[in-house]
Amino acid sequence: MSASDLAAVLLDLANGRTETDPRLEAVAKRLQTDADFRVEVGDMKSVWTDLSDLLAKVVSNGLNPEQVEQLMFLFRIVRNTAANAPLNQDRARVAGIPGRIQEIVSQAAHTHYGNMEYIMMLRAGVQALSNLLTGNEASKNWIWKSLLVQGPSPSCDHNLLSTLAAVEDETIVLSTVLLCYNCVYKSPERSQTLLSTSPGRNLIRQLLNESQATSSLEERKSFEMIYTFFNHLIGQDYFQQLFDAVAIHEGDEDGSIRYHGEGFHKEEHPLPNIQGLRIEEIKDEDEDSTSTESGSSKNPRQPYICPEQVILLKFIDSRVYTHHQQQQDSDVDQHEPAVSLETVGFLTEVFGNVSKLTIQVLQTLDLPGVGQHSVEDLSNLSAAVTLLLGCFSHLCLYDDGQIDGASAVGTNDDNHGDVDGAEKPGRLLPVPDWFKAQHMAIVKGELVENAIELLRQADKSLARVTKPATSQPTSNNGVGANSDSTLLSNTSTLEGQQSFFVGLKRDIVRVVGNLAYCSRHVQDRIRACNGLIVMLSQCNIDDANPYLREYAILAMKNILTGNAENQALIEELQPIEAVDHPALQEARVTARLDAKTGRPVLSQDKRRGTK
Repeated sequence: MSASDLAAVLLDLANGRTETDPRLEAVAKRLQTDADFRVEVGDMKSVWTDLSDLLAKVVSNGLNPEQVEQLMFLFRIVRNTAANAPLNQDRARVAGIPGRIQEIVSQAAHTHYGNMEYIMMLRAGVQALSNLLTGNEASKNWIWKSLLVQGPSPSCDHNLLSTLAAVEDETIVLSTVLLCYNCVYKSPERSQTLLSTSPGRNLIRQLLNESQATSSLEERKSFEMIYTFFNHLIGQDYFQQLFDAVAIHEGDEDGSIRYHGEGFHKEEHPLPNIQGLRIEEIKDEDEDSTSTESGSSKNPRQPYICPEQVILLKFIDSRVYTHHQQQQDSDVDQHEPAVSLETVGFLTEVFGNVSKLTIQVLQTLDLPGVGQHSVEDLSNLSAAVTLLLGCFSHLCLYDDGQIDGASAVGTNDDNHGDVDGAEKPGRLLPVPDWFKAQHMAIVKGELVENAIELLRQADKSLARVTKPATSQPTSNNGVGANSDSTLLSNTSTLEGQQSFFVGLKRDIVRVVGNLAYCSRHVQDRIRACNGLIVMLSQCNIDDANPYLREYAILAMKNILTGNAENQALIEELQPIEAVDHPALQEARVTARLDAKTGRPVLSQDKRRGTK
């Protein structure tokens, strides 16, 4: 099959031939492997004009089901001819082929209904668009603008990328994300287009929801590509704009795309539908319309934080954690920061807002009646504060005690080396300037004060859970020690609401303790906001916060080391009473205060007998 044969086939199709010519498939296959044939085909001007005319007829006449297979082969020919061929990409763009493909794909994406022939054609169409712009800045700009700003025609789906990202086909989703990644890669202009347009923001939401839906499905590579896409944008310092772009504001329309067809996500991989668990009273239509007219429903309460923002926090938490692990595993003196100072400052600001919202929620947990907060709101809020605390627990850590292995090995010099070749202590890695600046940005953002206030309220609102080793793990108010299993319980009871905040106190103590390490200004800030007492009170066992006591003891060590003022304040404290812990009761041991010394004393309760 030669280029002239292809031209003859295209001419036949232009003259009205409707059946699929088998030579189209042969041309597509040869173009896939023969680079010289791509040049030969690309040099024929008639090929591009005939292809454009054929696609234009489909656009004007509407998509005919009998043409689907034919269009699939035409798309494959365009896709393969444009692969690694910038000149052919330019020729296709000049002929208007990208716009024609976009319109046909738009029609097919809304009419396929799971039909495999349509799916195959959509795959080829998206891949053709991707190949037409790869490595070609002019084509990237034209196609990206056509997809997000001004479509080729008013009838073309303005949210085509979002629609494609929701199709129940891994290849289509993966090709769509790859197209988007190629466009935004190291391009501030195209990244801003993504973030500033309505179709761009809808695409961001759809990709985030798609990543959540496919994260547990190992066979779906689209999750990795979506993560790479967002990780690149975060690395280019667009996290704040991403976070704001997906926020839900009053009057916003739902821009999410519903998945086409049933069974997109397999039954064997059930996914939690948090939104489906929202607890609310369903009103009749008449009652709802009446309340709207009276103005009582004009301003519905906005959620604390939306699910898409939680997913973004998961991405940045993963990025920060991975960076910290790499820093620990490497013996290089300096490292680049995980995120920019601007992003650190914004995360600190978000934590301040989220912590204030969490305090408000904690203050209303014990109100009578049905729960004041929906399951979705509590789930998103608790996930957000946990992820933010996880980020900061690593952002404020740097392994300054790491041994440089290269300098630790003994030499063969008789005067300096060991005869047995044993390793010598190496030098300590210095703390880099970027980490010091990052630490100060966190502190100046009042993370310490916000975390202490949140801990103070959590200490008041969340009952400490203790249990004997042999008993069922429940507390006096019914909150199970293994509360993770009740995370999706309803909010009509106090224990149901408290279960969303399992581990909160532990995570706060860990962050504050890490920040206080070798940091006099953090130690002083903790004292200034009356945080010493609330931190000290965490030095006990709480089964709703595993390892809380251990983290609290380490935190107090960091807070008191080298700080005479903090040490003096702790020394002034006097014990008030001794409280028996269930573990002590099980061991038949009683705690009491010595009348003379005022110190706690443990004694065995002999009245309980012996085993």
